[in-house]
Amino acid sequence: MSDGRHVVLGDIDGPHHLWLRDTPPGQPLAYVIVRDPAIEARRRAAWRLDRRLAGAPPSRRNGAFRPTAFQRRRLDLLLDILDMLLTPPSAPRPTSHEIARRLIYPGMTIGRGMEWKSSTERRRTQRLINEALALMHGGYRALLRGVVGGRQKSAA
Repeated sequence: MSDGRHVVLGDIDGPHHLWLRDTPPGQPLAYVIVRDPAIEARRRAAWRLDRRLAGAPPSRRNGAFRPTAFQRRRLDLLLDILDMLLTPPSAPRPTSHEIARRLIYPGMTIGRGMEWKSSTERRRTQRLINEALALMHGGYRALLRGVVGGRQKSAA
């Protein structure tokens, strides 16, 4: 017994990932949307697919997360941090000083010891490491829902 077909349809606004269950020929298809925290993103995706199948032109108003150039650079940096942190078990885990020197502040002249421990560079590096780990442990789901994380400045 087959579980159906998994299909990816290309689209200018982004691919549609579908699971087509085995149905008798000539029967209408139905959308099944999982009710979870991402339900709104799933509804928008189904709506976008339905529009495209009906021949409508692409629509940029679907609420999908489209990061700015700054956000893309930051997300790339967070992924680089995770790549560095998730070393093989046989290799030693990099220190925050190594991460800062190699990824965040390539020209950094701050040495180890008290100078590093009291530096703003160390605090920023630790915040980025924590943010990268939070994304890995489920925070990426907010990005899929179109919610941009990070601190927001308040209008005072």
